[in-house]
Amino acid sequence: MEMEEMDLREYWEIIVKKRKLILAVFAATVLAVTLYSLLATPIYEAFTTVIVREGSSDMQSLLFDGMMGSGRNTAQNYIQIMKSRTVLEKVTRTVGREDITPEILEKAVSIQPVQGSDVLKISMQSPEPELAQIVVNTLADTFIAWNLDYQQNDRRTARLFIEEQLGTVEEELKAAEEKLRAFNEDQGVLAPSQETLAMVDLLVTLQSSLTEVTIAKQETEERIRNVRASLAEQDETLISSTTIADNVFVTQYRSRLADLEIKLSSAREKYTERHPEVLALQAEIEDVKSKLAEEVERVVGTETRTLNAIYQQLLGTLINLEVEINALSAREAAIRTVIAEREKELSLLPARELELARLMREAKVLEELYILLRTRREEARISEAMQTADVHVIDDAVLPEEPVKPRVKLNIAIGAVLGVFLGVGVAFLAEFMDNTLNTKDDVERVLGLPVLGQIPDMSKVDAVTHRRLSFRRGRGVGA
Repeated sequence: MEMEEMDLREYWEIIVKKRKLILAVFAATVLAVTLYSLLATPIYEAFTTVIVREGSSDMQSLLFDGMMGSGRNTAQNYIQIMKSRTVLEKVTRTVGREDITPEILEKAVSIQPVQGSDVLKISMQSPEPELAQIVVNTLADTFIAWNLDYQQNDRRTARLFIEEQLGTVEEELKAAEEKLRAFNEDQGVLAPSQETLAMVDLLVTLQSSLTEVTIAKQETEERIRNVRASLAEQDETLISSTTIADNVFVTQYRSRLADLEIKLSSAREKYTERHPEVLALQAEIEDVKSKLAEEVERVVGTETRTLNAIYQQLLGTLINLEVEINALSAREAAIRTVIAEREKELSLLPARELELARLMREAKVLEELYILLRTRREEARISEAMQTADVHVIDDAVLPEEPVKPRVKLNIAIGAVLGVFLGVGVAFLAEFMDNTLNTKDDVERVLGLPVLGQIPDMSKVDAVTHRRLSFRRGRGVGA
């Protein structure tokens, strides 16, 4: 019997003919699936949800803002950190079970972002509901503690640096005020001209900006040293800042930034902050910074290797800091250029008035810097005392009461569908493997001879027909 010669009627005849086999396979499949579902070990799932708050990425607030959040893929970075060996080892120590290892937890714990939000769902499936609940809650708490410690270390570094600078500036301010007082006593009280006072005020503003940039640059360099120290603990080799600075494209972008900063400083002397020329220069500076960031990331990414998620997070922080140090260097060079030009104009004053102007400028610059540092020290103290992390728990995991596996009803339904297909498949397989001669067509096909007669199978004749035939035979005999 060739399969391609069969029509739907013949397929249906096979199904009817093999219906007992199909039912047997169907029943066996459903029974097997049911027994498996009822006897399988129940699996429970516990989950907790946390929300990720994007960290500060404002590079101009380096003196007191943390650098944990880079503003790019923060949630994905945190997912990898939660499943890192460092965090999972702390979780296993807290759970305190010898059969639970970081490797087991890495496979058992699932961390998925909730689409369209900054929420992460941390879940775990286990035959022990209490274990699943404890693990996910401990993982969330452990990571939040790690994140908070990271933030606190960063803020503490900023505060200590500011306090160190504040002490130095306070001594310099006292010395500058003493020099100005001594000069006035020696030379008598001088009255600078309005032009000289305006020039001094401009230089004071420029010098204050330069000092702020210098401090931010020093503090950024301190942060870079701290990040590199943390990276060294990860047993990873990292390229130096010199390698980045020597890159041709990085050098070009730094030079372009310096030119733009000079133009911006000159424009601000003539126009307000909302003037189109000032806004255009600021937009161009941001564009160059963005390109500089991409180039630094490319240099670091091609010449370093990553081991784990914590290393990647530190590497992202380092990239941001390297970009900022280049931007600050360009701005510093621009301000120094403008200051040099104004000092040339100031040098044309008479000697005594020039000396007075310089002393007044130095004292004013140090006074403004002293006030700035005191303000930022208080901000740093407040930030350090806030004890805030970038991740917060929304819902703690509760003890699961109903197992999520096996799903008995669903498994039985799937088993029933599978049983039907399997039964029909077995029926057709048995039919096609049957090589007996069942019809006259089979005889003609195999023997190549015509069939002259056919004996009916009386076992398939229904009862009514059988009685009619018997009745006819009886009447024939009686006659």
